Amino acid sequence: MKKYILGLNIGHHDTAAALIRDGELVMFVEQERISRHKMALGESPAEAIQECLNREGITMADVTAVSVGMDWKYRNQIYEMSETEKAKYTMYEDPDWFLPREIFGSCRPPVYSIRHHLSHAASACRLSGFRECAVLVTDNRGEDAAASLGVYRNGEISFFRQIGIQHSPGIFYNRAARYAGLYGKYREVGKFMGLSSYGRPVMKMPLSPSRDGRLFSGLENIDNEGIFASIGLRTEQLAAYFEENCFPYQAGNAEEVMSYANFAASAQHALESVILDFAAELREVTGMDSLAMAGGVALNCAANGKLADAGLFSHIFVPPFASDAGTAAGSAMELYYRLFGKSRADRPLKLAGLGCSYTDEETLQALGKYEDQVSFARHDPAALCRIVAKALSEGLIAGWVQGGFEAGPRALGNRSILADPRSRRSLIRLNQIKDREMWRPIAPSILEEDYSSYFEGDPEFRRFMNVAALVREDRRRVIPAAVHVDNTARPQTVSPDQPLYYGLLRAFREITGVPVLCNTSFNQRGEPLVNTPEDALNCFLSRGIDLLVIGSFVIQRKETA
Repeated sequence: MKKYILGLNIGHHDTAAALIRDGELVMFVEQERISRHKMALGESPAEAIQECLNREGITMADVTAVSVGMDWKYRNQIYEMSETEKAKYTMYEDPDWFLPREIFGSCRPPVYSIRHHLSHAASACRLSGFRECAVLVTDNRGEDAAASLGVYRNGEISFFRQIGIQHSPGIFYNRAARYAGLYGKYREVGKFMGLSSYGRPVMKMPLSPSRDGRLFSGLENIDNEGIFASIGLRTEQLAAYFEENCFPYQAGNAEEVMSYANFAASAQHALESVILDFAAELREVTGMDSLAMAGGVALNCAANGKLADAGLFSHIFVPPFASDAGTAAGSAMELYYRLFGKSRADRPLKLAGLGCSYTDEETLQALGKYEDQVSFARHDPAALCRIVAKALSEGLIAGWVQGGFEAGPRALGNRSILADPRSRRSLIRLNQIKDREMWRPIAPSILEEDYSSYFEGDPEFRRFMNVAALVREDRRRVIPAAVHVDNTARPQTVSPDQPLYYGLLRAFREITGVPVLCNTSFNQRGEPLVNTPEDALNCFLSRGIDLLVIGSFVIQRKETA
């Protein structure tokens, strides 16, 4: 009989559900992809749960246990909030909120709370393929820690040092992004990271490495304050520090964002210094040759690139869902180990397409609703790859929908918008389609066997676009649309395990001699990645995308008279 664990991330943002079957991760669904509300702010994961169960063909009665990647009861006790403030969070303790009986019936498996950083760590360690490794979790905050350093050995994850929330690198980076006007409703810290490449780290920052855990030596010590109070105090201190010490001495001047380039570079350098020191300490203490990383800060691909280049570890694994959503998978993997003794997945996580997929018949049903707007043709895989590769080589932009949607925030060849990297015009068009700032970079996908011809570093680290790499000097003019201002990119290596996307890259290489495509997420500004064929058609018809591919179908707009 199959054993199922349902894992959840619940809270104010990044609500998600994951399904573990016999110790293997088989489904991962972020609530935003179903509800179509970016980050699913304040939403129950009920729809994501239902998708996981339906796709597996089971009900809640088949689930052994449910895990939650945060101990909300403990967190709410130690935060010393007012009753008014506490009321915003106590609902996350209530199974009736995240497992409503009107949807799932009266059968409710036991619910286990798994500590937040342990859940993050398990999402990396237990899916990495490593038998043992050093562990680094860095984020805004969990229940009572903002960074955790530890080891995964003999099936157990343990932390030997934790950094208190009063010294959170995540709070520092978020506050810096806010000061530059690049942190909004959806926490767009990736913009701030992209801006940092345009500047020089010439400003003194209040964050710096420290083995005693006090990373804000330049600010007044608030270690004796309660956690909830300290979050407000630290953010106020950082805002005041930035306005007093960092040009342009004005917060959020969005009309002149490039004036913050040196500030962004300085904040990025400070964060990288802390991450590198964490990694150095992990190497010294554990003696391990492999490192697994998770937490929101682990999505900073520039910092991850510096860490990879430092050579402290021979192997590094960052899962595609390093942010809070990933605790759904991590908490479930951790609980499976506790209940059944299986410490890691048999199949290391190499592909991110763990979401909902759709048949050609379902695509045909969606196309029927748009018959007055589009024409389409069905092709076998080889012909489809040749047709799309030729269109891309001629400068067209293609939407690409294949298999299950990606786990995590990066488009990885399942819900992507693709373009020819040989022309800088591709970057401009993609940013126009996405309504993004023109200074923001576009990432490349590359055939894994050709990686070393175009990029520095180890291709093993670059499956999920979360580790930056230097573009080789002799290739920068070959793929200018994929090269950022600092001569780096965040590449995705593509293997035969992803056959259709791999075939498309091979077909493009046969036509152009270049095994690279520009790859950005298939969505409109302020919306999640597309999920269904209908989502893709709506986005295709409303933006300047030339061609749409869903499963076996190549779709074009009908010409109007």
